[in-house]
Amino acid sequence: MIIQVISTIYNFLWGDLIQIPLPGGSSIGISLLILLLIPTGIFFTIRTRFLPIRLFPDMLRALKGTKSSKNSLSSFQSLIISTATRVGMGNLVGVVAAVSAGGAGAVFWMWISALLGMCTKFAEVTLAVHYREKNEQGDWVGGPMYFIKNGLGKKWMFLAYAFALFGTLAVFGTGNATQVNTITAAINSALLNYNLVNDSTIRISCLIIGIVIAVLVGLILLGGIK
Repeated sequence: MIIQVISTIYNFLWGDLIQIPLPGGSSIGISLLILLLIPTGIFFTIRTRFLPIRLFPDMLRALKGTKSSKNSLSSFQSLIISTATRVGMGNLVGVVAAVSAGGAGAVFWMWISALLGMCTKFAEVTLAVHYREKNEQGDWVGGPMYFIKNGLGKKWMFLAYAFALFGTLAVFGTGNATQVNTITAAINSALLNYNLVNDSTIRISCLIIGIVIAVLVGLILLGGIK
């Protein structure tokens, strides 16, 4: 049932919503998300006056920033952590799939989509900081659910709740489950190649790898770094 629900949502978002005819009698399908994301990226790129290009020197200077306190991160450390959370399945497996399906020309369009995505992400983060608030512990909290709540008003609160709910589900699904599965599959492939495990012991290997990853992530999250 879960797979059917996911497949239905996936087909609705990424299915061929409209068909654009091409010379020679062929056609290309455009999905709903493409129709939403590309114009949005173009809008924010123009609205921010081509920010990734215009402010590229400022981005390099910002990396030289120092820590605000002993238990905080520098600008460069924040960049490394942010990159680590984003360079994953989509960037590695997605690129391979795109090049396999569309040839080398797919790389160019991935560059274009990344350029447009930068401005969309910049707008999202700017709104998240602008509409952030302090919780009961005195810590700053923000994100799309907060700028929907504080920026759009109470009548749009259902969207804030929906984003928080689906974001949580996405963390378990496309975040933890997919990435840990990729790590265990790569390690098990190497172990099988060197005959260190077999089909009967691979389940134990997966469990051990999962526990080790959980412990390492726990040490990072509970280490006191803000």
